[in-house]
Amino acid sequence: MIVKGKARSGPAQLAAYLMRPEERATLIELWDGDTDLRKAFLSWHAVGEATRGDKTLYHAQIAPEAAYDMTPDQWRKAAQILAEELGMKDHPRAIVVHEGDRPHAHVVFQRADADSLKMWDDGFNYVKHERASLRMAEEFGHEIVPGKHAKRDRENQPEFPKAAYDHAEAQQAKRAGVSPKERKEQVTALFQASDSPQAFKAALAEAGYVLAKGDRRDFVIVDEHGEIHSLARQVNGIKAKDLREFMGGMENLPTAAEAKEAQRTATEALKPPAPAPAPEKAPEPTPAPPQPEIDRLEKALAAREAIEMQKLLDWHAAELKQHAHVLDIEFKEKLEGLTAVQTAERDRLQREHQQKRSGIEGFIDAVQRRLNPKLAAEQAEARKLEWQQLKARQERERQDYIALFRQDKAQELDELREKHAQQIREKKADFERDRDRYLKDAEAAERLRQRLEEERRRQEMERGPEPPRRGK
Repeated sequence: MIVKGKARSGPAQLAAYLMRPEERATLIELWDGDTDLRKAFLSWHAVGEATRGDKTLYHAQIAPEAAYDMTPDQWRKAAQILAEELGMKDHPRAIVVHEGDRPHAHVVFQRADADSLKMWDDGFNYVKHERASLRMAEEFGHEIVPGKHAKRDRENQPEFPKAAYDHAEAQQAKRAGVSPKERKEQVTALFQASDSPQAFKAALAEAGYVLAKGDRRDFVIVDEHGEIHSLARQVNGIKAKDLREFMGGMENLPTAAEAKEAQRTATEALKPPAPAPAPEKAPEPTPAPPQPEIDRLEKALAAREAIEMQKLLDWHAAELKQHAHVLDIEFKEKLEGLTAVQTAERDRLQREHQQKRSGIEGFIDAVQRRLNPKLAAEQAEARKLEWQQLKARQERERQDYIALFRQDKAQELDELREKHAQQIREKKADFERDRDRYLKDAEAAERLRQRLEEERRRQEMERGPEPPRRGK
């Protein structure tokens, strides 16, 4: 059971996104008593604006495994559990279910409390989501998958788990016709049966994969459909560092682009030859523009491409820096919230300890400590141990929170870099198309120039030589 969410703005856009026809969306609950999702979201947004808040809605998703069928009542119960764990059980909410290969529910809450006009705090939502996920799994009898917080067994699961596969891999699976699980099992079996990186490379090649060097990743494999996969994510039971050491002897590997081209060439070679076209009249050769003209054109295009590419690279660098800065600011705010909560928790324990040593209870405790020094020492040691356990638990929570942020930040920045890399590839493709177009235009201009020149010579020949002029 996967539960995730974040604060959102743009009520009208969110309503349109949730009710897209292609998603086979079904509205199964709306607290405002109407069926107009857009109208409800705009109303909730207006309440949130009264608190001077920006992101006035909270958009969460509940996605059980595809093997489990959920009834409308179960979706409502799941949303209620999430609302209780988030602390918004009395906040207006909407539930929209999207059918498909993996049915999932979208739950949208009004963040602001209409009575107090205070905005609900979305801090520590990772922990709240996981507590809700655990409760849902127990409520509906689903398999409990270990997680990072509430469902994490720290002794048997010392490291953060990783998702089985992400959205990009799911899209690759649709194109290739092989599920991520099947591919991982296949590649893992090949790895376990190989005693050297060379043997592993040969086994991959026999299975239809090309081992290559990735742009950011250490190693990638390219399948027969030209899809690129991170090798570290395809081998189960081994850390990226250990895989890197195992593959250390591999050199002179192709780049991902070269491997992709090699797979495309191999696929084309296996296709049956196309029937020979009927013979046609050979076209007249197209005169090429003079070489100085080509050189001038190529030089001008190269200068323009260099300027535009540098502008794009500068924009990418600025966007990456800005995005990292925004993530750091959000994390700082949430970390300050965690510090405030932990400080309040320590203050509360300290007050409890002090209350036991004041008033009538304190007087009785003082008499008992005087009469029984051993008991007094044990009580003092128990308070000290309770204080130490609290600090140790808070420190673990803090370190886990920091590690989770770093993991999420690295993932978001990697996704942005991949987006930038795709934009660069598209820009280069545009350059190639422009270059071909300009050269064709130059060829057309040359043909026109030669045709005009031939027409001029023909007219001169028809007129014949000019008669000599009579002298004075």
